[in-house]
Amino acid sequence: MYNNEEYLRKKNMVGKSAEDKDEVMNLINKLDTRAKAISIVNLITANRPSEMLLLKISDFDLDNKSVTVMMKKQKEMKIKRLTLEAVHLVKASIREYDLKENDLFVGKVDKWDNYSSVAISDSAYRKTIHKWLGFAPYTLRKTQITAMHEAGADIATIAKQSGHKSLETITKHYLEVNDTTVDKYL
Repeated sequence: MYNNEEYLRKKNMVGKSAEDKDEVMNLINKLDTRAKAISIVNLITANRPSEMLLLKISDFDLDNKSVTVMMKKQKEMKIKRLTLEAVHLVKASIREYDLKENDLFVGKVDKWDNYSSVAISDSAYRKTIHKWLGFAPYTLRKTQITAMHEAGADIATIAKQSGHKSLETITKHYLEVNDTTVDKYL
């Protein structure tokens, strides 16, 4: 039915666009240590919110600038790369909150800034990221994937960092060609 001409306008679905990575980094750099560490890890790894909530301190291999992520959707573990900045922020957060190997990276922090290794809900995480940055955490994922593509990364590299199994999914759902790109070639 939606392939008929009269219904085509109803078929067009537009999701939330990626943010400019430099602008996102400017927002992140205004945050406190913990918020900055969580936001930068979420951005760089292009993790889904549910994947962020499962991260433990023991999942980080800071010497090798990587983190092992439990991919709930794929039911497997993936190693993702970290930037040196992310490594420094994770180390600072570990020191500031005296985090132990078995502690959750994104644990609960009360209004007095006391950390406890208690899992927060997906909705609490979404609200927290929105409070810090003004948009949903999934936007960080889309922003990183788009930034990697714009920097010239091939689809396989983007898939490795984002944890996608399907290269088609990345192309279809994340890598929209924007008007600026089209204008560049006109």
